[in-house]
Amino acid sequence: MTRKRPVIGLILLALLFGLVYRIYPIATGMPDLAEAFITEDGYLMLTVARNMAIGLGMTVSEGTIPTNGVQPMATFLFTLPYLATGGDRVAGLVGIHLILAAISVGGLFAVRAFAARMLRDQDAGALLPWLVAALWFLGPVLLRHSMNALETGLITLVTVAVLLQFGRVIGQGAQARPLDRLGLGLLCGLVFLARIDAAILVVAIFAVWALDILIRQRQGFGTVLAWLFPAGLLSLAVAAPWLLNNYLGFGSIMPSSGPAQSLNAEFASHAELIPAKIFEYLFPMVPVPRPFERQMVMMVIFGAVSVLILLIFLVQVLRKGDPVVRAVVAAYTLHALALVAYYGLFFGAPHFLSRYLAPLAPLLIVAAVWVALDLGRLTMRARPRLLALLYGWGGVALSAALLIRLLLPGAPPQGHEQVIAWVQDNVPPEIWIGAVQTGTLGYWHDRTINLDGKVNPEALAARQNEGHVLAYITDSEIDYVVDWAGLGTWLTRPEGQPYFAEAFEIVVDDRAANLAVLRRRGSQHGD
Repeated sequence: MTRKRPVIGLILLALLFGLVYRIYPIATGMPDLAEAFITEDGYLMLTVARNMAIGLGMTVSEGTIPTNGVQPMATFLFTLPYLATGGDRVAGLVGIHLILAAISVGGLFAVRAFAARMLRDQDAGALLPWLVAALWFLGPVLLRHSMNALETGLITLVTVAVLLQFGRVIGQGAQARPLDRLGLGLLCGLVFLARIDAAILVVAIFAVWALDILIRQRQGFGTVLAWLFPAGLLSLAVAAPWLLNNYLGFGSIMPSSGPAQSLNAEFASHAELIPAKIFEYLFPMVPVPRPFERQMVMMVIFGAVSVLILLIFLVQVLRKGDPVVRAVVAAYTLHALALVAYYGLFFGAPHFLSRYLAPLAPLLIVAAVWVALDLGRLTMRARPRLLALLYGWGGVALSAALLIRLLLPGAPPQGHEQVIAWVQDNVPPEIWIGAVQTGTLGYWHDRTINLDGKVNPEALAARQNEGHVLAYITDSEIDYVVDWAGLGTWLTRPEGQPYFAEAFEIVVDDRAANLAVLRRRGSQHGD
């Protein structure tokens, strides 16, 4: 026990560091509270959550535009701090950070439990599952995703939770209680509410479950129906309110954010990013620099390493994994393949690819540890776990070092501070503003109208029907369009002639500050 104390102490220290890192903006206050982790799209969800808390419903733009361009479970959770603070924007962010940190801690324990179950027959010991969890908790990319004020941390937590429950039901077989099967159905409904693309995971779980009943347990189709139907019905009942809200209120079960992000997508236009993203989650302590993501040599290296590790892992699971491990890995892998195919081939926002694939990280980290254990047995018979321990401890140390670097001057800013500052200095609260990126701006300036359609069905319809929003802006109440540099080109676009060019003029075009402002002619503000 004496020898284990320093190791336990180091693990606890690493986890404490990850927790303190997540909540440090609460201690330092503004502007860290607003800018340290919360992303542009995160503020879209926070704006909706705040509006719900102050009685405006699921809306944006000072309650005037209903929206469904969010993920419901996270959005409802995010209403709690605003309910408690009467809608105070700054105080509400304190609560948001606490909620995100709490979800991350829940994810830490869920990933540890998942790793312990997956590695149970691998002679991994008690330490390696904690190192897997620590790598997930401290990985620089994953840490920032978990604190982005979106559903990324929550969907990972619920994904792992539903897979753990699935493994429990598979392990119990015919002895599983109806309550256990219903619990799986409940979690399947909740994982869908955490993020709509988790419907793929639900389908994968039920498909693998049915095959396990038929093939391994040698039961008939009647048993499949008797065990799966109640659980499936419950999962559908949990998901139904959101589906009905979307269909009846907005004409589609898909939230508006999905079509808005994929509107201009070209098939496989950013599939070359997939090898880097998979590699980044196999080795979460090694964020891939953006210039490397599209370099052919690096793509080949990332792809070869990733495919090799995952093939070894899947073959070994088929050969050595018990029925629970095989079933869970099969469902998780089907989900992973579907996510990679959809977001890699059909989705139109490559900068979001990393966070959309983030729920796969627990499986990928476990795969890397599994392969390290196998290599250790082949090459280091005296200390077969040495490679896996080096991967774990080295990864924790490197993650901590990179996280500290992100706190030093020169780290990338949130990116919208200059937009907020200009609006607060030049535009009164009663003036309407339009922007393509309205998350951060819309949170701090109520009268902000979204133009990319993620949370504005009218703008989305304009983009779908006309290919642009220039006529929509001209006919609206918008007096200013404020966003990153490049807006000036809107005045010369052929589809905006002559009406848009006659209605607006450019008053700021500061490429150094990455800021541009268009003003409706005749407005007296912003001079």
